[in-house]
Order: sequence, then C-alpha cells, then structure tokens
Amino acid sequence: SRRSGVSIAARPTGNTRGQQRVGWANRLTSSSILPRRTGSTILQMAASDDSSSSSTAAGTDEQRLDQFLSQADLRSATRTLRDASSPIPIPRNRFLSIFDAIETRTSAAEENTINNRAQLDMMTQSQYPPTSPSRNEMTDMYKALEELGHLRLFGAAGRNDHPLPAMGSKVVTPTLLEQITDMSMISLTPKPTNTLLLGGIVLAVAEGILSVSTGIDLNLLVLLTITAALLDKLIVNGAVFETATRIVMPEYREKILRHEAGHFLCAYLLGCPVEGCVLSSWAALQDARFGGRATSVSAGTSFFDRDLSEEMNGQRPLSRDSIDRYSVIVMGGIAAEAINFGRADGGAGDEMALVRFLSSINPRGGGAVTWDAERVKNQARWGAMQAVLLLRQYKASYDALVDALERGGNLGECIYAIEQAARETGEEPLDKPLGYVVERGLYGEWTDVPPSDATSQYGKVSARTSDASVAVNGSVGKAVGTTSSPNEQEDVSTSLEELRKTAEKKLQEIEGRLSEIEKKG
Repeated sequence: SRRSGVSIAARPTGNTRGQQRVGWANRLTSSSILPRRTGSTILQMAASDDSSSSSTAAGTDEQRLDQFLSQADLRSATRTLRDASSPIPIPRNRFLSIFDAIETRTSAAEENTINNRAQLDMMTQSQYPPTSPSRNEMTDMYKALEELGHLRLFGAAGRNDHPLPAMGSKVVTPTLLEQITDMSMISLTPKPTNTLLLGGIVLAVAEGILSVSTGIDLNLLVLLTITAALLDKLIVNGAVFETATRIVMPEYREKILRHEAGHFLCAYLLGCPVEGCVLSSWAALQDARFGGRATSVSAGTSFFDRDLSEEMNGQRPLSRDSIDRYSVIVMGGIAAEAINFGRADGGAGDEMALVRFLSSINPRGGGAVTWDAERVKNQARWGAMQAVLLLRQYKASYDALVDALERGGNLGECIYAIEQAARETGEEPLDKPLGYVVERGLYGEWTDVPPSDATSQYGKVSARTSDASVAVNGSVGKAVGTTSSPNEQEDVSTSLEELRKTAEKKLQEIEGRLSEIEKKG
C-alpha cells in the first residue's frame, strides 16, 4: 500500500501541559506583562488549553484519515481510525470515501486475475489463490468500522457470538425445507433457462422477414449472424447479446438485480467483506476484480472470507464454519429469486460452484466421510434454508440494497443503504436463532425450543473438534465440527439419512403392493 509522509508526533499529557502553562503565566506576571491572576483563573486557562489541544489532535486525526483515504491507503486509514485520540466522526461523505478507497485498493490489486467467486469455482483445477494483501486490508477496515459501531449488521449472523437463523442439526430433508421456508423444492431449484432458444427463434424469424423483404440471401444472413455472435463473445464476452436480451426481456434485469443482492446481503450479514458487485457484462469488462477483458462473468458479487482463504491455503485447519458460510452465500442468489419471483431461474452456476467446492474436500482418517452426492444435496438445502431465513429476517435492508443497486450505487452507497435501513427499522444482529432443526421423526422437525442435548458453538455446551483431517487440492488441514459426541456427527447424520431413504423405499413398496391388491380385487 502507498504510505503517507505524515508522521504522528508525540503529545505531552494534559497534566504536563498544564504545568507548563502555569509556569509561563507566572513568569509573565513577575515581569508585569500580565496582571496578576488568581490560582483558579490560571488553572482554568490550563484546562482550556488542554481542551484546545484535544480538539487540535482530533482535527489532525480526521485530516490524516481523509488524506489516507484519498490515497487508498487502507492500512494507515484503519490504524488512524483505531488509534485516534478521540472517536472520529463518520458522516455520510466520509463513510462513502472509506468504501471508495476499498474499491480503488482492491481494483488495483495485483491479485486481480479473476473474480473471487470464480476463483473458488476453479479450485478443482488449481489450488486456492494466494492470500491477498489488499483484501486483508479491506477486511481489517470492515472490522474496525464494525468495532467502532459504524457497521451494525456486518457479521450479524454466524459471527461474534451471533447465531445463524437455524441452529441444531444440519440434516435438512426436502420435506423439512419446504416446511421451514414455506416454499416448494421446485421453487428453490434453478430451472434451465430458455433465453438462447427464444433469442434464436426471434432472430430466425427476423432474418426470414428481412430476406423476403430485401431479397438478401438467407444463408448469407445466417452466416453474418453467426460471425457477429462469435465476435461478440470473443471480444466483449457476449455483452451485445446480453443488452439485446435486456431490451426484449425487461424482467431479466430485475432477476439479475435481486439475485446479486441476495449474494451481497448474505455475505455482508455473515461477516464476509464485499468488495464489489456488477450487474452486466459491460460492467464486468471494466472491473479488474471480475477479470476485466479476460472475464467470463456476466454478473457477480465479489466477496472475501479471510478465514476460508487461510484455511484453503493450509495455514490452519479447514473448518465446517467456513464451509457453511460459503454454502449460504452461494445459495443466497437462488433464495432471493425464489422469494421475489416464486421460482429461481438463475443459479445453476452457483449450484455447480458449490458442488465443485464440496467435491474438492477430501477427508482423511478419523471416521469422516466424503462429500458424496447426497451430502452435497443436503448441504445445498441447508444453505438455501439459511439464506431464505436471513433475507426474510432482514427484508428492509435487502429492499434498500436492491434500490441502491438499481440506482447504480457504488459499494459505499449500497452498504450505507443497508445500515440506514437497519437503523430506521430497528433491525439488529441475531441474539438467538429463529428456530432449531431437530432430528425427530421421519423428516425432522422445526421448533423454536432449543434441544436439551444440542451442542452449539453459540450455546452453553462447549463445541468439540473432530480429528478427521481433510485435504483440498493439496492443502491439508483438520475438519472442525460441532458434535454431540466426538467424531460422530458426520457418521450419525449419514446413518440417519440412509435410514430415511430405506424407510421411504419401504413405504413406496407397501403402497405399490396395496395398489396391486386393489386392482386385483
């Protein structure tokens, strides 16, 4: 980071300055330059001088902070915020300047070879990218603002002793998911998009009409169209086609907007700093954080989880908490679409990103089991459930974020909108879960009564750590989980899931036999 030449001079304490002031006044009085004053008057002068000194120091801190922000020197700006002689006020313009500096610093970072979420998507092909200095500085700034009370909802769930909306078991059956979210599984399952098919049909009809009306050979028009489509994809990542789609299908833009707002708010609530959000291919082409000219991103939200980054780089054991945070954030877009439109059209890429991420985790020893297809599906359901509950709990902040994005707001304006809405509506960080998932019955239960034997990192019962080690693309660590008995949670969850499957098959067989008997009768 760029450093400023401004130095912080040492200041004498208030008492020292008071003594110096009294001595100076006595010397002047003995020379008859000043009329003699009483002792109380001199002490009042000293106190006034101390107050003036404090005001000067505070003003200097503010000036120093503003200078560092103008230089996008996040490290120095964070240090100034934390070490200021008195709390530095953060009005709206300074708040926006802080996030402008974050965007500038992360955009200019040397690590910008591809979007952060896309980096996670590529983990099956390469190791997790090296730790990012610029994004670590960004994380420190977010945390400083949170600690000083300027970010009320940052880390409002799943961090800093704030629970997730749903605690208890992590086994979520399709039936239980529908019960908790009041939505069908179909609503939370991205459906294949027919945009290309519809676009092709419209284009073919237009070419036919043009050929008949002008006499231009239809084959030539088709050849020119294919050539233009290839150039559009190679040069501007399909931005021209996307623009045409937005014109023909106005609802397409609205779905992208609300989808990305879901990712954005979930990441923010879970304490993962957001560094940027783009809603079109044109915006992604101009933003180095999303790959710039080399990008394949048409819309996205870039966030950073320092814990996950360090764990994926083998600096410490990979924790279940990090896996869970990523799962919720990835499913946040699908959840947002399902809530607002009744069905998720987009999100197939998000599901694939989660599948690749979980499939890359290879357990080693300790009785841990692999992330097979069934466990991956369960984790996706669990993540979608948490995301739906979060977005509903913080609806006012979500709506404010959508409005800010729709107006073309930058990062600072989006964060400011979230925090302002929270203050106006009284949205607070979670102090207790909205409910608990309990493994009871065939499909599990959702209750607001804490299970007496539940083990939770946010409860009174201490969490235990599994000894099962895991490797992710060469980075070896230990799987950390919260269990009701050591080294058994994964095995128990898997066994219960298998029992449910067996019971469901038996019921289907019984129903089939009853149907046959009725037909014969």
